Amino acid sequence: MTKPTEETRRGVYLRDGYRCVMCGALELTFQHRRAVGQGGSKNIPTAVDGLSLCMICNAACEAELQTKALANGWKVRRWVTCPERVPVYFPHEFAWYRLEGLRRIRISAAVAMEMGCSVYGDEWMQWRLRAIAGVA
Repeated sequence: MTKPTEETRRGVYLRDGYRCVMCGALELTFQHRRAVGQGGSKNIPTAVDGLSLCMICNAACEAELQTKALANGWKVRRWVTCPERVPVYFPHEFAWYRLEGLRRIRISAAVAMEMGCSVYGDEWMQWRLRAIAGVA
């Protein structure tokens, strides 16, 4: 993936309430949910490929918090072709959401579990248990 268009970037910030999804900070960067790899790819990210994160949280998702980022939908595995199928947790709102382009739709924890397991199977439950236990 290359950089998002300015329209996509602005739309993602608006959809996420101009706050970091993880901590609620106001200084934002565009977090690629799917790994772009060294040099990126030719795919231009859509709104469901991105989240609003501050620089600190963005760096943490790429480093020490990868399991937590996967468990909360802040990152998705490279092979996931439909990132909108992976729910996203907004901890400062204590809420799960399903992303539909530039819209986010609040869902229950049970629906989030169904969505996560439908994409990742038991691995998602293992990530969630580790995230709840505070294991990065």
